[in-house]
Amino acid sequence: MDVKLDYHNQSMDEIVFDSRNKNYGAYVLRQLYEKHLMKALGISIFVFVFSMFTPKIVKTLGLFVAAAEEQTDTTVLTLVAPPSIKPDEPPPPPPPPVEPVLRPTARFLEMEAVKKEEVDEAPPPTITELDNKDIGDKNIEGEITDEPPPIVAQVAGDGVDRNKIYERVEQMPEYIGGQDALDDFLSENLVYPSDEYDNGVTGMVTVYFVVTGAGKVEDVKVGRSSGHTKLDAEAIKVVRKLTKFKAGKQNGVSVSVRCEIPIEFTIE
Repeated sequence: MDVKLDYHNQSMDEIVFDSRNKNYGAYVLRQLYEKHLMKALGISIFVFVFSMFTPKIVKTLGLFVAAAEEQTDTTVLTLVAPPSIKPDEPPPPPPPPVEPVLRPTARFLEMEAVKKEEVDEAPPPTITELDNKDIGDKNIEGEITDEPPPIVAQVAGDGVDRNKIYERVEQMPEYIGGQDALDDFLSENLVYPSDEYDNGVTGMVTVYFVVTGAGKVEDVKVGRSSGHTKLDAEAIKVVRKLTKFKAGKQNGVSVSVRCEIPIEFTIE
């Protein structure tokens, strides 16, 4: 005869394993769960408390010896006052200036197109005559040395007119990035006038402009017109946007140089 349990007064384990084999491992584990849980909790608390007080215990037992403190040098240095300057005694004279050694200099002749009968100057020096000589605004006899020319002489720019707009110089202005970068800029910024494009109007405009010694673009104007006002205006507009030029140089000095760019309007 089966005995019915009073479920109101029984534990969950008794209810779950009612009419089942209580010798089965799961029932035994459930009975031992709280005991194991309390044991694990007690061990954890002990380990935590022990770790908190370990430094104090070690210090009390003297297991570790503290490192000796670094000794600081406390030697006192007594500074002696410098000797006073006698007002009646004059200061020592400055050393004599060292005169720089003059290097031989050959006059630089700027090339200009003139009539033959108007030439009144000597021909430019040959390569042999320029050997071991510097370029300047006049001929100077000097001593040939292995030392480089004085920096002052290089940056002075003797013989260069900074207010002049040159047509040709030793180092012409260059767009930063080269010709490919210039072509990319023009293709990206050039706008074909819509009326001319619809009517199939084409042409080439040559734009003149000046690159200053600071690399700025100034005095933009049409050199050779395409014959169409709107094409000329668009060419001038895009050239005025150019701002990335390396300045041209004459005798090592940045100067203003007149340049030109041909801009072609074509319809593919």
